[in-house]
Amino acid sequence: MMKFLLLISLFFVNVIMSGCNSSEPLSQPTQPILPQVNVTCNELSFYLDPTLGEETACELVPESTNPSMPSYYVFIYPTHTELSIQNYPQTQTQFPPQIWVYPIQRFIELLPDIISPRLSEMQNYIASGTWTEGVRPFLPAILEKQSFITHEKGLSFNGGQGVRYITQYTEGPKPITNMNIIYTFQGLTNDGKYWVAVTLPISNPILPDEYDSLPSGYTQESLLLNYETYISDVKDSLQEQTIISFSPTIDILDSLVESITLNQ
Repeated sequence: MMKFLLLISLFFVNVIMSGCNSSEPLSQPTQPILPQVNVTCNELSFYLDPTLGEETACELVPESTNPSMPSYYVFIYPTHTELSIQNYPQTQTQFPPQIWVYPIQRFIELLPDIISPRLSEMQNYIASGTWTEGVRPFLPAILEKQSFITHEKGLSFNGGQGVRYITQYTEGPKPITNMNIIYTFQGLTNDGKYWVAVTLPISNPILPDEYDSLPSGYTQESLLLNYETYISDVKDSLQEQTIISFSPTIDILDSLVESITLNQ
């Protein structure tokens, strides 16, 4: 009887040992590989997701100091880097997909009344997370006005900070469409020497693709008379949309901004 029990015990020991020997060693979880920079343009470098385009055009724009008329300040700027993304998924839009890097001190010297207030607003936001005005600072300098701000969030890039938001710029009371809204990032390097501006067209299925008819329930006259209410309603509707409901998705555009590095 003791011999039989001993044989049974040895049998189970062999089974257990056999099972241990045949199992594969546990693999250690791999660390996620962060996207590598794949675009360089003068001092600017960043990661461009393939879904946003395959090629870029890089330019060093020379300084322009045309003083002909005060309203022509849009044609006054310092030497700066301008990058355009080609084969971007959104086409025929008000703003092309572009990134600018401006030397802020020289810009202030050329346009003190235009640039200085925007710099102060951005510095205040970076320091406190609040704005003193409703309009968000934006470069390049343009004549059109912001219609609304939505999906606003502070972002950091390599060596700087700023804010991203979705907006539309218009010269008058026009309907909001996918041809006109943009994702933009506006920020400063930590040393305060450079302003980084990004404008990327974006769309959402709740908006019409283009201005081919008046918004539902509006006539031309009622849109003019109730434009602020219309803007507020569209802004609230866009704010309710998830970041992945936009095209391109907001998180992909955020990743581009966060990968930006300036090699000064």
